[in-house]
Amino acid sequence: MYIKIRKDGALGLGRGTEGTAEITLGYGEAHMVAAALDKLAQTARSYKQEYLKTTDVGGGNKITFERADDGTISISGDRQTYICTEPEIRQLAERLKHLPPVEVAPPSDYVKKITPSDGMCLVVTNGGNSIQLRLPEAAILKTSIKSSIESRFFDEIISVGQRQITVSRSSDLKWQLSGESTTVRFTAYEIEALVAGLHNGILDVLMDVVKSFGADDVSDIRVKSQLKRIEQDTTDIFEEDKSAKGLVKDITKRARKIIGIDEFADERATRFIEMCNYIYSDINTTYVEPLFDLFSKVFVAQK
Repeated sequence: MYIKIRKDGALGLGRGTEGTAEITLGYGEAHMVAAALDKLAQTARSYKQEYLKTTDVGGGNKITFERADDGTISISGDRQTYICTEPEIRQLAERLKHLPPVEVAPPSDYVKKITPSDGMCLVVTNGGNSIQLRLPEAAILKTSIKSSIESRFFDEIISVGQRQITVSRSSDLKWQLSGESTTVRFTAYEIEALVAGLHNGILDVLMDVVKSFGADDVSDIRVKSQLKRIEQDTTDIFEEDKSAKGLVKDITKRARKIIGIDEFADERATRFIEMCNYIYSDINTTYVEPLFDLFSKVFVAQK
């Protein structure tokens, strides 16, 4: 099978195909797919593993590795399936481990956590320019950029109250984020690292909140107190809205999954992003700004 680094910075795996008719994954995922291939080659019995991609580049969100009862080995993803021999699987894994370097700054160089001030807790930076973000804005921004990766042209103005951030992708595979009278630009080789940086930055901020609850006998009481505040403040925001009771219950339930003591770390960021997307796209726009103002306080540890 061939391996290629596409112009959009993603990796393509295929055989006898051209264009985008191939299995695609992020450049940074090559080592994880190589590990899955090694496991596939080493397992003689019937075996199946699904690898969930960190981005949906290529149209699909997973790659399936399978060895059937008759020994047939297949790799499937993005509507493509390839049958391979065991030596081919081992060879593909080895080649994925030795890809040529792509000059791109690590995620932490694009998104950094800053001391909270007026709700701002993260900063996106590149080429000497930067834009500060509140936590809910970072969540919406990550979703917007992920959507733009699948396009040839993209333009969105993210508006929350008086704050506006524009996400643009031109046809020559260049991105720019505009806001606060500043424009930050990214290339195709940098954009997936930016997406990863936003996710990791959101998680980092959320974990600061979880750590602030402590690990003693009363940490659970502190969590419940914060959830009670979210429930009460959310109720005040919706006031007399007929659907308020259900919305308050839903948001409080989501919040428990985000800051609860026993939740899995990485899922906290995913759930927070999902909650912000839900509010930004499905709830009356009148409530978006006050809810995001609330999230910028209760999900950010105040220094």
